[in-house]
Amino acid sequence: MRAITTALKYAKGLFEVAKEKGKIKEFWDELSAFRNFIKEVPSAISVLQSPIYPPDLKQEILDEIFKQIKLDPEIEKFLRLLVERRRMHLFNEIVEMYRALLDEELGILRGEVIAPIELSPEDVEEVKRVLREKFGKEVYLDLRVDPSIIGGLMIKIGDFVWDATFKRQLRVMQEIIEKGVL
Repeated sequence: MRAITTALKYAKGLFEVAKEKGKIKEFWDELSAFRNFIKEVPSAISVLQSPIYPPDLKQEILDEIFKQIKLDPEIEKFLRLLVERRRMHLFNEIVEMYRALLDEELGILRGEVIAPIELSPEDVEEVKRVLREKFGKEVYLDLRVDPSIIGGLMIKIGDFVWDATFKRQLRVMQEIIEKGVL
């Protein structure tokens, strides 16, 4: 829990700087670019996150990364701060929390739709339209196919879960029968 609190503090701090500079989307793009870059070089992130390597080596690694990928000086400063304060192990959480702050600022909700088959683009747009009307925000959805739900849909957005799957309905019917209600 403490790690999440710490990550949120760093994300909020960076987000405030981004707002002051009018670069909230640009900072998101650069954080994403850095994350994608270091995914390609797992040994670099291992060194940056490890407490056994000296800070000088970590700063040299950042220097080399910054030669490969151009970042805003504020983002570079932020990444150096994470290394200096031994917080690079929180980088992915910080990035996800930054995205949540960005989404909140831009009025965006992110969620997941689970269906037993691939949904048509028209069906996806209809689900988005209904959710936009319900929440009054733009909605971005990840789509997942899960044949085990048999039919219907499950929609997850934050704490909101709408389970209209046949699997759930069958489970409810089974519970009713087992309790002897019918």
